[in-house]
Amino acid sequence: MEISKEELELLIDARISQHITNFLFPDLKVYIFPGGKKPVRATDGAIGFDFFLRAVVDPFEMDPINPVLRKTIFNFKDFPKNNPVADGHMIHYPSEKGNELAYRLDPGESILVGVGCTIEMPFPMFHWVAPRSGLASKWKVTVTNAPGTVDPDYRGEAGVLLLNINSNPIPLTKDMKIAQAIFQMAIIPNLIEVTSHKELTTTKRGVGGFGSTGIR
Repeated sequence: MEISKEELELLIDARISQHITNFLFPDLKVYIFPGGKKPVRATDGAIGFDFFLRAVVDPFEMDPINPVLRKTIFNFKDFPKNNPVADGHMIHYPSEKGNELAYRLDPGESILVGVGCTIEMPFPMFHWVAPRSGLASKWKVTVTNAPGTVDPDYRGEAGVLLLNINSNPIPLTKDMKIAQAIFQMAIIPNLIEVTSHKELTTTKRGVGGFGSTGIR
């Protein structure tokens, strides 16, 4: 069967278009941990996928029952017992869901929370854990490990370090939008060591840094 030049060009264009679509909109597998929620984009035009707060977790210890998760400090369902991190922080918070359990994040306090999922990505794709502007501007809660890089070979739950820079306590509730994932492709260079600084190209800036070019 013969094919015309025009038909071949259309076929090639279609395949190129499909490759671009697969690259820009890949299918990724996501595993939702117990109590977690699937990340979502708030609108069709949004780049970031919102992460939802699953639990307050321990930054050092893993869960003895489910070792792929960090040890839970507060799951927003039960009052933890004999936990110095959680003691005095559990409150009842009135919301649209009713009178729900919340964690009182005091001024200047920093805690680690889990986002309830892990995402499998092909190398060299990765995602950043980035702050949400509304949380920072309205609540004065920031993410101190931002941008936190999640590598494609990581299979644990992404963690978010929250810091309250407000002068008032802030209630953290289950499933609140706590951060966002920004997916990207990385460049993996081959680093070739040179023996002399003079082997590097000369630039106008040179060794000037830390604001050497001014602020205007």
